[in-house]
This record gives sequence, C-alpha cells and structure tokens, in this order.
Amino acid sequence: MGIIVKHARFLITLDKTRRILRDGAVACEGDRIVAVGKTDEVLKDYPSMEFSVEAKDGVVLPGLIDGHCHTNQQLMRGLTDDIYQHTAVHGRMWPFEASLTEEDVHLSAVACCLEAIKSGTTCFADPGGYHMEKVVEAVDQTGMRAILARSLIDLSTPATKAPEALRESTDKAVKEGEEFVRRYDGAAESRIKTWFSLRTERSTSNELAKRIKELADRYGTGIQSHMATSQQSIRAHKEIFEGKRPLERYEEMGILGPNLLIIHANWVNEQELEALKRNDVKVVHCPIAGFHRAVGTLHGSFVEMEKMGITVCLGHDHAHGSPLDMPKLMNAVKAHKDIREDPTIYPPETILEMATINGAKALLMEDEIGSLEVGKKADITIFNVKRPEWVPVLNPVSNLVGSACGHSADTVIIEGKVVLEKGKTVTIDEEDILEKAQETAEEIARRSGLIGYAQPRWPLL
Repeated sequence: MGIIVKHARFLITLDKTRRILRDGAVACEGDRIVAVGKTDEVLKDYPSMEFSVEAKDGVVLPGLIDGHCHTNQQLMRGLTDDIYQHTAVHGRMWPFEASLTEEDVHLSAVACCLEAIKSGTTCFADPGGYHMEKVVEAVDQTGMRAILARSLIDLSTPATKAPEALRESTDKAVKEGEEFVRRYDGAAESRIKTWFSLRTERSTSNELAKRIKELADRYGTGIQSHMATSQQSIRAHKEIFEGKRPLERYEEMGILGPNLLIIHANWVNEQELEALKRNDVKVVHCPIAGFHRAVGTLHGSFVEMEKMGITVCLGHDHAHGSPLDMPKLMNAVKAHKDIREDPTIYPPETILEMATINGAKALLMEDEIGSLEVGKKADITIFNVKRPEWVPVLNPVSNLVGSACGHSADTVIIEGKVVLEKGKTVTIDEEDILEKAQETAEEIARRSGLIGYAQPRWPLL
C-alpha cells in the first residue's frame, strides 16, 4: 500500500540535520519511507498514492517511542496511590500480576495499546509479565510495534517477597526466557522484537544474570532490567548481595553493554555514570511514574547523562502511576530545570529526541525507526494543531513538549498502515475494549484482594 502525507504545516524529520519543513511531505510504499521533503518536490516523484493524508493543520513527526511500558498493569489504576515503592512492587504489583488469567493479560495489553495509539505512540518496550503470548496477540491485533520480553525472577528473599506464583528456578527462568525469544521474534508481521528481561536487580541471581547475558549476545538481542529505582531498592540489593550496589555487581559479572537497557536508574553515583558511558548502556527515564512513587527521580543524574552522551529515552512505566501520553512525559522532563534552578538545560529539541531517536537507539532500532528518513519504517504521527493547547504555533517543537497532550493525535501510521484516523482507532473497537476493561479491572481487584486500596479518602456514597 502506498501512503503520502502532504502539505504538513510542519514536518519534524529528526534526521541527522534535524530539518523542520514547512509544507512538508513524506511518501511511503509498503512498510518503508521512500521520500521526505517539500510537498511539491515529493509530488513530482509520487503524484498519486492509494491513501493520501492532507496535513495542512498538522505537525508531522516520527511515531513516538515509549521505552518502558507494563502492559499487564494497565488495569491497576487506583490501586497504588500514596505508598512507597517497595510496598507498591511487592505488595501490590506482583500480587496483581499473579492473579491475572490469560484473558486478563490480553485485554490489559489491548487497552494499553489503545491508549498508546490514541496519544501518538507507535512503539513501546515491555519488560514482561506472564502469559506474554497474549501480549503478542494484542500487539498483532492493534497494529502496534513492540519490544517484548518474559519476566524472569529466580530470587525471593525477605527483601523481595515474590509471590509463590511468580517464583521460578534459575533453570526454568532461563528456559522460559529463551523459548519466548525464539518463538515470537518477528511476530505480528515483523513488528515484534523479543528481548530478555531481568525483572529487577534484587530478584536476579548472579547465575541468571550471566546466563541471560550469554543468550542475549548469542541471539543478538537486548536485556531489560529495573535498576537503582530508589534508595530503598539499593539498600535491599546491598543486603542480598554482600553490600554491593546493583550496577557494581552487574559490571563485575560482565552484564553491562550496548544491549542492556536499564529502567529508572534514579540513584547512580559518579563511578556508575562512567560505567554506563564506558559500556554504552542505555537508560529509560520515567519521570511521572517517579513523581507518583516519590523515589527521588529529580535527584537523579539525568542531566549529567545527557551531557556525557549516554543514551536516555522516556518511558511511562505503568498506568497506575502515569498516563501513556508521551507529550505529557516530555513536559515532565522540564521539572529538571526547576530542581537544578537552570532554565537552559533540557531545551524542547533535546526532550523530543528522548521520545524519538533516543528511544530508537535504546531499543537497538536506530536504523529502523525514530526519524523520518528514506529507508526507515513508515511509523508516522500527526498531531492536529487546530486545538486550543496548540495555538499559536510559532515553534512546533516547543508546543509539542510544552503545551500539547496526546489527545491531539489525529493520525497514526505504523509499518505503513493507518491505525488511527481522525482520532479514531481503525484496528479495534474502542468502546467495546473500554467497557470490558472497566468490568475486568473491577473483577481482578476483587479477586486479587486489592479492591480495598481503591477507596477514596472522601465518602463514596
């Protein structure tokens, strides 16, 4: 199928020169971009296509990339308010996941993909839960692009408290992780890439970490791992692993490398920053989820990472702490200006890179997505600027990062196929999914014993 997006009010390419084109156009054939330029120039070579999008009221840019997304926690909203990270993970999230059926996981993932698509996101990375074959089905059904992994946990100590249903031997964890990578890589018409997941540094034994690193290198794929989220998580890690900090242990084992994506990394010291740089480790910054959990995100070294050239992308993390809305996430990054009392850090262009080309680098897909360039995948998002939050548009990057929200996403194209048209999803029935998600979330909350945590502080009559 051929698609041309033309007469864009602004076309933000994110190419090597970072061109922004007025009256821009991008032409796609099949799943690839074949031309990017001024509309009159592109139309000379591609005068007609099967599908044409007029974007005179739009800002056109590469599809936004969410570097960290728990699809299996999409139905948890309202269950983790006002509690510390340790309690949230071990007392709420893991028990919730342990109670999910295959059907729950599928519906949760579809609802997650729906929110992503409607806010202009075309690709996400999920560190995994269980029944992940159902997430594969959801990605296929909705037309999304994703990095998927199966959660691997082989340690349960007083400091981690993994539910019985989530506990596995090292051998089983390795077997399940490898089987998932082998079976589903390239699924959903190549939109799915499979990785390994060391779920948290505290629940990963040395043996599991080493064996997964060997497998990831052998298969040429990546590893996702939550890392140094809070000071409490570091204390727990040191308690389990003879006083060692998480990154210190990972480096000693040879786990650090270009195919490691660490999540959060809010509390890293100067020596660990150097280790990240030296080993080309990628980082996911999850600002709003951090604000929700009060883990010290703004005390992190993200400004230093950016200055050092460490690849940092953005992630929303989970629905119960953050919206899957990349423009809102981008705006949240500006909080670093305030905590550092420095308005010059994190200009909007740098923040937009975090949600696009940096996301592509972090997911080892820099040659495929993250910018509008000939030869790359046809993943495109168009925001409607004829909305109050966009007017006036003098600098489209400033608006996108500073005032826009995902609700202004008008058209989303993934792999050369339209999945959102004029704000409505094409691949799934939105109303049906949302109705089922509400009913199922209530049932899961009761089944898991977490329903009591959803009560507001005020009388609910």
